[in-house]
Amino acid sequence: MSPRYLTAPGHVRAVDVGPATVIVNYRTGQAETLIGPAAQWWAELAAGGDPTATTVLHEVTARTLRGQLLDAGLLVPSPRPEPWAPPPTGPAWEPSWGTQELAAGRPEPVPVPLAVTVLAGMALALVLVVLTAGPRGGRLARLSWLLARAARRTTRPAAVNDARRAVHAVRKAGLLAPGRVACLEESAAVLMLLAVSRQRVTWCHGVAADPVRLHAWVETDDNERIAEPPSTARFAVLRTIPARYNGGDKR
Repeated sequence: MSPRYLTAPGHVRAVDVGPATVIVNYRTGQAETLIGPAAQWWAELAAGGDPTATTVLHEVTARTLRGQLLDAGLLVPSPRPEPWAPPPTGPAWEPSWGTQELAAGRPEPVPVPLAVTVLAGMALALVLVVLTAGPRGGRLARLSWLLARAARRTTRPAAVNDARRAVHAVRKAGLLAPGRVACLEESAAVLMLLAVSRQRVTWCHGVAADPVRLHAWVETDDNERIAEPPSTARFAVLRTIPARYNGGDKR
């Protein structure tokens, strides 16, 4: 029997990026993209948690979508109505027509002190161990826990130059890593590296359209993106660590 009410658990985040609504489960890493009426259905359901009150999808289609989202852990049964916040709207979406920059390979490493590079390698190694040591379905939850613990140890905002040096140190250390080192691993290692000296940056995880893709980066307390190309401005933020408040909304 289908549950009477549904709700989105607190570890699920969604954002409207224009042509699609992207939903991410930050425990399992499962992500889904809804477009058109399906995206409208999610927003309608968020208003009351009652799937019988939604109107934009045919009953059979809605039942199929509901089952997919329940299986992915993006919705859970609820004994009572539990509305949740509708997906916020990300940056104004415009098709790039392929004109946004795309690195064809790794850039030349920026010189950084050896001691900082060694510490960066240790931070990156810890991140890689946390991501790989356990079930793959829980890797994002483990990483979130690690970053939240490290962020609580920080006592002062990182200066832009210190944060930039940390990013380049992690990228240099990543050249020697045996496994995958991309934006997720790099950004997490930067937060860990700066936390050693009690300096704070904000880890950001977001999504952009054209095509739909996820990205992770770090920002200073004044929202300056560190060592990122201009195209990062196209990403709508799904989650930050530490949590950032914007207009009363926690993300």
